[in-house]
Amino acid sequence: MKVILYLSIIPFFFNTLSYSQNETNITYGLKFGGLSSKISNLPESIKGRDNTADNSAIETKGVYGLEGGFFLNLKLRDTRVAIQPEILFRQSGEKATYRDAVGKEYELGLHYSYLQIGALYKVYPYEGLNLGFGAFYGISLSPNNITYTSNESGGLYDVATRQFYQDGLDGVDDFSACFAVGYELHQSIHFDLRYYLGVKDVVKSNASSFQFIENQNKSSVLSFSVGYSFHQW
Repeated sequence: MKVILYLSIIPFFFNTLSYSQNETNITYGLKFGGLSSKISNLPESIKGRDNTADNSAIETKGVYGLEGGFFLNLKLRDTRVAIQPEILFRQSGEKATYRDAVGKEYELGLHYSYLQIGALYKVYPYEGLNLGFGAFYGISLSPNNITYTSNESGGLYDVATRQFYQDGLDGVDDFSACFAVGYELHQSIHFDLRYYLGVKDVVKSNASSFQFIENQNKSSVLSFSVGYSFHQW
């Protein structure tokens, strides 16, 4: 199923480009920026089913990452509307810090990477100012990129415990709705602020001796990027 999805990407972009040359004004270029991301409901997943039997707490915080890639901007003739397909690389995830009554502490980090494929529908109410919304499908590139550090026995068991989490938790493909506001300068430089709202589970729990709770761990990402267009309208 995934192979079919990947193979359908190439003709989609070529068909879009061919259509745009006849019916639209086209710009294309690269963009790069930073982001802050979170994954919901992580403490409930990693504490397991017996989460009321111990005197412990888990705090979570988002992680920072990078986002960048290639875009086409297809402005429909005689309108203030554009379609913008994109292929992006994105880093996102979450960190969880565990503390209990006997002084044990550890930090678990989920650091996932995705190939983002999607498009925005953009409206230009005034000059280069634009508002956009769309959807992106994220193909998981690093499903087992998990970090683990603790104060237990000076970190003696960290490698084994990290492997335990890598075997028990898998990062899976993401799907997000995207809301954007941006501004495009006449010198081909543009700025873009986005919020990605995940609508599907991005962490899969595998069968293990520890009873992870399978629930809806959805992503949320706030990003800011700078782009450059190689061809103006």
